[in-house]
Amino acid sequence: MKIFSNIQAGHRGRSHSAFTFVEVMVAGAIYMVVFVGVIVAIQIFALRVYTLAATKLTATQGSRKAMNQIRDDIRQGKTLQVGNADNSGSFVAISPSNGAVGNALQVFYSTNGTATPPYSPPYSIYYLQTNTIGGVSSNNLMWLSVKTNATATYNLATYITNLDVFAAEDCYGNTISNNLKNNQVFTVKLQFYQWEYPIAVISTNSGANAYDYYQLRTKVCRRAID
Repeated sequence: MKIFSNIQAGHRGRSHSAFTFVEVMVAGAIYMVVFVGVIVAIQIFALRVYTLAATKLTATQGSRKAMNQIRDDIRQGKTLQVGNADNSGSFVAISPSNGAVGNALQVFYSTNGTATPPYSPPYSIYYLQTNTIGGVSSNNLMWLSVKTNATATYNLATYITNLDVFAAEDCYGNTISNNLKNNQVFTVKLQFYQWEYPIAVISTNSGANAYDYYQLRTKVCRRAID
């Protein structure tokens, strides 16, 4: 007599699917290639961001240094007048009947100096030197230092776009004539464009148009009133 006659023996040698060693190696190689590619891409992107930030910080630091020097000279100046100058630094003061807005500022450090041509040293002239290189404006802020025994010219900042760098205002913020009032407030405005990243190509201009625009502006009143 057979008990549990309907029970059948299980199948032996049932096959199970699995990855071969070669397949595992190929999948691992593909994963490593993708992983390394992502890491390299992130690294390159980080380097570009760092380059952009470093360029901007360097340009801003140099511009602020020039602005601080002009501010200190205005504060300790005895006589100041706004005018216009050519690329050689030849200064012409704006007449008292006109608005005191121009591309140059003359600062006398002593009451012994003469504020009318021919000017007597010591004095300084800050002026905008206009240049065009390859059709692109690249104006420079120059400092002409004139002393009794020496004359020197220095480049303080570059890539300036505006021409109305200096202005004289009264204490209420209204532009006034160049009449050497004691309550004058001198405005210094520098608007820049800075070439950010040489590899960045935005249009067909040979890639030389990846610029960042920014502005530095301050108002200063002289302290030594005579």
